[in-house]
Amino acid sequence: MATNNSSDSKKPLAERLKDRYRLVVLNDETFEEVSSTILTLGNIYALISSFVVILGLFIVLFIVFTPFKKLIPGYADFESNPQFIQLTRDLDQIQDSLAMQRVYIQGIKNRLTADGTAISYQGQPGQTLVAPAPDASAAVREGVTQLPMIKKRDAMNRINLQAPLTGMISSAFNPETKHLGIDILAPKGSAIKAIQDGHVIVSGWNLETGHTLGIQHPNDVISFYKHNLKNLKTEGDYVKAGEAIAIIGNSGTLSDGPHLHFELWHDGNPLNPIDYLNFN
Repeated sequence: MATNNSSDSKKPLAERLKDRYRLVVLNDETFEEVSSTILTLGNIYALISSFVVILGLFIVLFIVFTPFKKLIPGYADFESNPQFIQLTRDLDQIQDSLAMQRVYIQGIKNRLTADGTAISYQGQPGQTLVAPAPDASAAVREGVTQLPMIKKRDAMNRINLQAPLTGMISSAFNPETKHLGIDILAPKGSAIKAIQDGHVIVSGWNLETGHTLGIQHPNDVISFYKHNLKNLKTEGDYVKAGEAIAIIGNSGTLSDGPHLHFELWHDGNPLNPIDYLNFN
């Protein structure tokens, strides 16, 4: 028997494919032959190959004629897909809105610089901050702040503002020394709040004023919050009046203790915050 098997294994493949085998189906209880079939290895290979081809054809047809093809990377025609078209339009709108916002913010920053160009200076590694109006304001140097205060007060008094925090005023508003805001002392860890609804136009760190945040409000009002321990908002964020935007701190070289340096600007001019806000 072993000799015959060895002899069969040495046959050429073409001859082995022609070897005949009988497939018999028996009754398990009576061992009666129910049916039998003559098979060859060639028939078996042909049957398996046919099954594989038919299965592959079925899969291809399933992909082509059903929505399943949209899930195949690189197969579906995304350019004609309604979802793709809508997403493309939404992306274009977002890009247009972002471009408009950048132009708007840059315009605000340019108004707060001396010559209409953005001024930046180094702070922490990898960070820059556009210098706010107090550090380079042409309005102060050219005496524009001498505009009638009555008109400005009339306009500002019609605007509802709330104090960023309550505390003692340690340094008053003094344009002559270019101290264009007030310093407010408050307990360590106090939350600084937005004085009115608006968009954050500056949020960063610089050497002199540390963590600084600026908000553009309606009616051409801008507020600045300096020497913060931490800014809680970033550029472009929309904030509501009374919402926490920063934590009082002592950052920057121009600070000698925990406090908030707060500035209020209207129509490009610095105002004395105590004329419009109650810090008690």
